[in-house]
Amino acid sequence: MSQADSGNGPENSEAVAEPEVASLTRQLEDTTAKLRTVSKAFQDQQREMTAFRERFEAAAKARQERQAVDVVRAFFDPVHNLRRSLEVQVADPSQLLDGLRLVHHQFHEALVKLGVEPISGVGAMFDPNVHEAIGAVEVTDPAMDGRVATVYSDGYHVRGQVLQPARVAIGRFVDQLPAPEAAGEA
Repeated sequence: MSQADSGNGPENSEAVAEPEVASLTRQLEDTTAKLRTVSKAFQDQQREMTAFRERFEAAAKARQERQAVDVVRAFFDPVHNLRRSLEVQVADPSQLLDGLRLVHHQFHEALVKLGVEPISGVGAMFDPNVHEAIGAVEVTDPAMDGRVATVYSDGYHVRGQVLQPARVAIGRFVDQLPAPEAAGEA
């Protein structure tokens, strides 16, 4: 029997291999097409993310610039009124003092509009996170022991973030007992 008759010859194995090769080639082409699709989708997603990040950063920058303008605008009136107060000639110093108090109030209101709040002062429990102790003062009220007794410089915070700590003196209770009487007096 010859190899050609048995069906095991090289022609027969090639005939068997051709459909298998064709099948593998189709699988490779399908897989390559899927890979290209996934790769394109990934690249599209990357471009979209980059564009989003750029838009987000541009919006944040614009918001920051608007906030800076709002901060400057909040102080226009107080600054103009301070300049006017300094330029005016007044015969009565109390009028100048009243004008300066008004300007101080306007500055305070401008800060409030920006979300700046004062840190609690006299009578508040000393908190090293918001107060800077620059001394201690004797107090006769035991309730003031360890509390802010004097504020030397106001402190401010915005939404819990300290901008400037309050510079304070802390109360230290001193018992003031009357002096003992002399033993020989009757």
